[in-house]
Amino acid sequence: FIIMKNQNKNYHSLQGKFLISSPNINDGVFKKSLIYIISDNEDGSMGIIVNKPAHKVNLTTLLGKDIKDIIQQPQVYYGGPVELDKGFILHTNDYENDKNHIKLDNGLILSNDFSTIKEITLGGGPSKSILALGYTGWASFQLHAELKKNDWFELNLATDIIFAKNHKNKWDQAISKLGINKTLLQSAIFSNYSGSA
Repeated sequence: FIIMKNQNKNYHSLQGKFLISSPNINDGVFKKSLIYIISDNEDGSMGIIVNKPAHKVNLTTLLGKDIKDIIQQPQVYYGGPVELDKGFILHTNDYENDKNHIKLDNGLILSNDFSTIKEITLGGGPSKSILALGYTGWASFQLHAELKKNDWFELNLATDIIFAKNHKNKWDQAISKLGINKTLLQSAIFSNYSGSA
């Protein structure tokens, strides 16, 4: 896979940042989603949802191979609705191999190599990782239009939140970092006309 860096200096790239879904989003896929933006440029955007586990995923079925001696079951997340037949490992940069990986911002690496997953299951590999099925994708300038409609909030966060074990708290933790009182969100209405992206 190829992730293109932003070429235009005037383009406000969200690469390496987090998106928090607005309470306005009631779509089952994106409601209360926390997304790490892998790449963002004028050609489009790619991200991984980091707080929605993929339930009932059997690692052997998923990988098409039987892994013996599993020491550690990787966290498997629903990364987004695009290309659900593809798996991505988002992990810390304390481990890399020479196959199918891209160095990202914030000391992270994105890989889709089977040997990395196997290393993780055998207790090796990176110190922190998640396995995501699929990804989120936006066409050229689509994400920026959604930000202007207040569908998403942009935020810089420590990447530790990606690897936190309690997926249920990730969205709440992220929204609190914006300084928004969670109890007030129940009655808040975010206008489509007040965005500032």
